[in-house]
Amino acid sequence: MEGILRTVAAAAVVAALLAVATPAAAKTPKEYTIGLGVVLGEPTGLTAKHWFDDTHALDAHLSFDFTDEAFAVSSNYLFHFDVLQLRTDAVELPLYVGIGGKLLFDADDEQGNKRADKDDDFLSLGARVPFGADLLFTRIPLEVFIEVGIGVRLIPATRPDLDGGLGVRYYF
Repeated sequence: MEGILRTVAAAAVVAALLAVATPAAAKTPKEYTIGLGVVLGEPTGLTAKHWFDDTHALDAHLSFDFTDEAFAVSSNYLFHFDVLQLRTDAVELPLYVGIGGKLLFDADDEQGNKRADKDDDFLSLGARVPFGADLLFTRIPLEVFIEVGIGVRLIPATRPDLDGGLGVRYYF
């Protein structure tokens, strides 16, 4: 787990250095096709986002869920809106809501064995509705976001699910 945290921290440093090295005439994140970065929280891992236009995007996270001790893959269709009209020459702050899914693969211990206190379910599938805010820089292709995902696990059993995090993506 310590290795995962070091990798995430290194990726965040690289993204920040790339953002500083980008010329001031760069496009905004919405004008790029793909953004890659890291998300810290529950779960923690890598994130990607593809903008279709100024309001619609698709994101994906490949991460580790510390609560369930499982690898998580999630993807969401997002709708961004400027309900508060928070915009300056340097940043935009659209809010967003989406719909998506989450798939968890149970992690084994170092010897490949199940922990005694864990369920026998290897796979878990659920639906989620993310709510968040994007801080989009207009002079550099960088996005900082905060998100809370409210969901429900559907397979193998129905139960509530809550996750969220703080992330950064660099666009190219």
